Amino acid sequence: MPWSLGRFSIQNQASPRISTISPIPYAPLPSEPNALAEVVRGLLIHEGIVAQRKMRFASDRMADRDTVGAGNVLNRVLEIDPAPLTVERDEQNRMVSFCYQFALLLCAFLRAKDVPARARCGFASYFRQGFWIDHWVVEYWSGSEWVVIDPDAGRDDVPRSEFNNAGEAWILCRESKLDPAIHGNYFLWGWDELRGSLVNDIGSLNKVECGSWNWCTFIDISDRGMPDEVIDAKLDSLAPLVLGSGSLEEVMQTYQLYDWLHPPT
Repeated sequence: MPWSLGRFSIQNQASPRISTISPIPYAPLPSEPNALAEVVRGLLIHEGIVAQRKMRFASDRMADRDTVGAGNVLNRVLEIDPAPLTVERDEQNRMVSFCYQFALLLCAFLRAKDVPARARCGFASYFRQGFWIDHWVVEYWSGSEWVVIDPDAGRDDVPRSEFNNAGEAWILCRESKLDPAIHGNYFLWGWDELRGSLVNDIGSLNKVECGSWNWCTFIDISDRGMPDEVIDAKLDSLAPLVLGSGSLEEVMQTYQLYDWLHPPT
């Protein structure tokens, strides 16, 4: 039967001064962040790899990429293959995922090892030259700073110059320092991706386990690719908090203030 994660979940806010995660009951996991990221890559396979290699999975297996929540991801991994988590699965026995699940699971594993960590939504420059691709990564506290690690791409220490969290990307585009049109993923580009990533990022900092933003009716406008004076002014007030200029308490209070930031339960 699926086991309850209890305190072992991304739903516990992480910061340098907070670490309240209980152990994982299945098998000893390594403590080093890069080794934990390798474990995650042995459990999940990105939907893009599946498409690129023309791999065949049943429809229910392809639907796994919509799984939300660290507990649900881990339970599904073990339903597919009940081997210990440290055992690398054959590719056909890995859960079909996208970058969100990679970040979600690594974040939970790190917290289980008493390493403060948080999943971040933003844009990476290392997938396609000249573009910033919508992406999820993890930040963990090294003891002196937040380090960016990408468990999906296998990058253990991502330079800050190669990943902008959603707040950074929003401000850079609003100040015309970067072009909104080069921000996106697959078929979605521009202001809609920037808005959605900002909603995702502030949600993640507030313990929300949700990898998409299609539920957010506040930013669902007729012309998503264009600036919107009312909506964008509201998001302007959120971006500095996500950027890190505000305290954790401010981030949490602001999130509670706006119901439109809350995904359906």
